[in-house]
Amino acid sequence: MIATTPRGFKDVLPEEARVREQLNKKITAAIDLWGYDPIETPTLEVLDVLERGSKLDSTAFRLFDGDNKLLVMRPDVTLPIARMVASRLGNEDKKLRFRYNLRVFRDSESAKSHSREFTQIGIERIGAKGPAADAETIIVFVESLLASGLEDFKIEICNVEVLKKLLEACDASEEFNDAVLTAYHESNYVKLDEVLDAASLDAEISACIRELIRIHGGREAISRCRELLSGYVREQVFDELDKTYEIIEECGYAEYVGIDFSLLSSFDYYTGLIMEAYAPGFAKSIGGGGRYDNLLEVFGKKAPAAGFAFSLERLMHALSVQDNLALEPKAEEFIDQDDPEAFKKAMEAHKKGITTTIGGAR
Repeated sequence: MIATTPRGFKDVLPEEARVREQLNKKITAAIDLWGYDPIETPTLEVLDVLERGSKLDSTAFRLFDGDNKLLVMRPDVTLPIARMVASRLGNEDKKLRFRYNLRVFRDSESAKSHSREFTQIGIERIGAKGPAADAETIIVFVESLLASGLEDFKIEICNVEVLKKLLEACDASEEFNDAVLTAYHESNYVKLDEVLDAASLDAEISACIRELIRIHGGREAISRCRELLSGYVREQVFDELDKTYEIIEECGYAEYVGIDFSLLSSFDYYTGLIMEAYAPGFAKSIGGGGRYDNLLEVFGKKAPAAGFAFSLERLMHALSVQDNLALEPKAEEFIDQDDPEAFKKAMEAHKKGITTTIGGAR
């Protein structure tokens, strides 16, 4: 019988493990400069506690413990952090900045060859809102990817309230809304046209929904959307998004950030800004995030919050596509002896940051 790992799980051998370790150090150093503290949450959470914040889909691993409680293996990190802040730091009024590097677990029967365990690197900023807070989240995301060595990428951003308010104005069925959201999520213009053609909608609203999915670009896209949806969406939404992008421009990162009003998230707790990062040659997003101002309240603490997370494994794939994924060399010295003098030589080399291998102990 061959000793194997479960489907979707794997052993990480030394060379890959060192690459992962080096990437983690670079990214952590970049995030650390912005004042984010490290945190960890348990691998297992109580299912009905997490589901106060968001309904977990069928990809979440579920199991019963010895107390007959239904548990879930952490399917993302934002929900556990919201639970942790509310339950452990509920009396903290100061603004909190957290960073993490944690494994998450998701099952998928429709994707037999996909990983079911992967590493998420990300941040959560608790207690701050407004354009400056959103801009910081995006900028830290940009600098994290740049620190990894990724050169060609784009973080697309928008505000979930835009499409949400437009659908509310339709006053249509939940089935219609779901069909529109699916078409947006898939960027399927043909399907969207079919859904709208079959619905009895006001012609102006129908035209707005058709056009919104096609609006993307730089800062000018915000003005185009503002003009299109005047009367449907609060001016403040566009004012804040414009101010956020202005800060990004002033920091010199506009080339890495775009506006895309077709953007959606698979998580239902986002309330404002949302973002997704993409790189050429990789169809899926590397990661994403956004603002979730109502999430902590369901766990007992009212506070605005925003953050992002990306998959280390997807980042490594994107880096390999750009031919920028390699194990960095280190200073090494082989000591071809195994007597006490060899250990003394090794210890002196270590003081200089040189890795040593002793011959007799090799």
